Amino acid sequence: MSAKAAGENLLSTSYAPYMLFYHLIMANMEHPTRAEALSAGINDLTISIKLLLDNRHTVPALMVLYGSIDFFGSVLRPETEVDTVGKTRQYFKKWVEHYMVGQSHLAFTPEELWGARCGLLHARTASSKISRDAKGRELHYTRGNLPQEMQQKLKIVSSKGKKLFIDVDLLYEAFKKGIERFLANIQNDRNLEKRALHHASKILGVWRYV
Repeated sequence: MSAKAAGENLLSTSYAPYMLFYHLIMANMEHPTRAEALSAGINDLTISIKLLLDNRHTVPALMVLYGSIDFFGSVLRPETEVDTVGKTRQYFKKWVEHYMVGQSHLAFTPEELWGARCGLLHARTASSKISRDAKGRELHYTRGNLPQEMQQKLKIVSSKGKKLFIDVDLLYEAFKKGIERFLANIQNDRNLEKRALHHASKILGVWRYV
């Protein structure tokens, strides 16, 4: 299955269609191609995030989302780089810059999202070295329609330049759109496709044989 086919599955607003797609892959392929492994890995991550969000497990959903960006960033590296030691930050920010920030209405920078990722994954907090060193704002999260009074309070706090409040569902949509752009780039950039499929050969999967 091509990366384009994976992208078409991700376009659905419901996780049910690509949940079926995921199970078909896992059930029927003993020896997945690199493209199939990449497609299955992508769907596994997006399904997991949506299931967590739909069941109001917001912080775990954010943890999987940030870890997923780590994964997408990692496949940008040259084929000769066997790991991302010392470069995880570089590739994370590169993917966010190319596929999320420039294309969304969310006001964070790649550096701020990296700080949010580090704070949440390592300490389950909004604080990170980036925010403590005043190199970026702390990202805090909201969901749903906030009362007008609360919105005003958050605007006042944000105006001080130390904190930014973002809607988790809008962040997820920006992430999902980023994946769609990434898959489109794979289709149009042979070098990127070659790198992505090379690294896809190392993707961990739990294959169910029938």
